[in-house]
Amino acid sequence: MGGKVYNRIKPKRLSIRNPNAAWVTSELAKLYSEWKAWHDYVLTIEDHDYDRNTHAECYADGVENIRKHEILRAKTLAFLDNNIEGHDFMLSNQYELPYEDNMGRLRTKLPHRIHELDILIASLQYAAVPEGFWKEQGKKMVEQLATVAPEKAADAAASWLRNPFAAK
Repeated sequence: MGGKVYNRIKPKRLSIRNPNAAWVTSELAKLYSEWKAWHDYVLTIEDHDYDRNTHAECYADGVENIRKHEILRAKTLAFLDNNIEGHDFMLSNQYELPYEDNMGRLRTKLPHRIHELDILIASLQYAAVPEGFWKEQGKKMVEQLATVAPEKAADAAASWLRNPFAAK
């Protein structure tokens, strides 16, 4: 069986770069909503006229829509690059793999982008967070302990240590 052997490349560790993890997830949710709305709009696009001798089929989506897509992709990748490490499975439009096909129709590409965001959002709850995040959580714990009577401080600390994200 002299076939070519393919070795799987281990993906980068998923981590949140920004110590404000709540803001990161909130902004990601906004971007996700923007992608879903864009997808819904793209499904309504009627084919635009284009010169089949000089242009690819993607121009049937209309130049303005292609540009809107490129802007949304660039905005999303800028956010991810600045706030989330290990999102490399998301397609960009760079020359190295993975990449996004410029010549494909938007209605074909968009379900893949949304699926990638689904994967990222589902995985993000398990992402590593920066040390600054844990320091901020420690400050919140100390503030919470300062508000309770000494006899309840141990219970409050134990509760916090079991689930620091549930505390307010």
